[in-house]
Amino acid sequence: MNITILGSGGWGLANAVLLSKNGHNIKLWCFMESEAEQLRATGGNEKLLPGVKLPEGIEISTDISMVKGADLIVVAVPSFGVASTARNIKPYITGDQPLVLLSKGFDKENGFCLLADTLQRELLSNKIAVLTGPSHAEEVSRGVPTAVVAASKWKETAEFVQSVYMNSEFRVYTTPDVVGAELGGAMKNIMALAVGISDGMGYGDNTKAMLMTRGIMEMARFGVEMGGKPDTFSGLSGVGDLI
Repeated sequence: MNITILGSGGWGLANAVLLSKNGHNIKLWCFMESEAEQLRATGGNEKLLPGVKLPEGIEISTDISMVKGADLIVVAVPSFGVASTARNIKPYITGDQPLVLLSKGFDKENGFCLLADTLQRELLSNKIAVLTGPSHAEEVSRGVPTAVVAASKWKETAEFVQSVYMNSEFRVYTTPDVVGAELGGAMKNIMALAVGISDGMGYGDNTKAMLMTRGIMEMARFGVEMGGKPDTFSGLSGVGDLI
């Protein structure tokens, strides 16, 4: 299968390693030529993924037209770049190419909407899935056992992403609750900052447990008001990602 990954940060690189090991043909798009040159020269990024090398055969380029003909397009750019990236690939893709969104956060330029909504607004006819959950890039790239969630309102798209990503070390569950899954991945970062502040102030496990437990409840209530399902926040994309 031909897969194009947009974004050469840690998570984009980890996905390139994972999907290449799964037997797929990978093209990796970099925003800057300096990044592309460094990856071609060294085969990795020691700052982002120490000791991890990209498998041979991965095509690395700054030419975004490399999305042409891809069986799956993986969007792994920073949250602020999702909208512009979608607009940039639009001339080169067709409506039957599915996309999987790895970016986490909110689109502050468009009323703090969810990133899947931003992607769908720009690419009206393409089916989109969100891949989220407790998945540190450096661990995924080293084959540490990991489980995540593929969320999509199209059941067949979620199952397609599941089949592409799944292996003995990387397990993928599916859900139709895109809102809950995406909110869990975004809001857990806020709670992570709170826990980090608590650690920095010298507080202990009691305080950390309080923040995380009350935090997941607050996340769930907010998510339900936004249209998510409460059960989602007790799963991988909620409490799993928060932990």
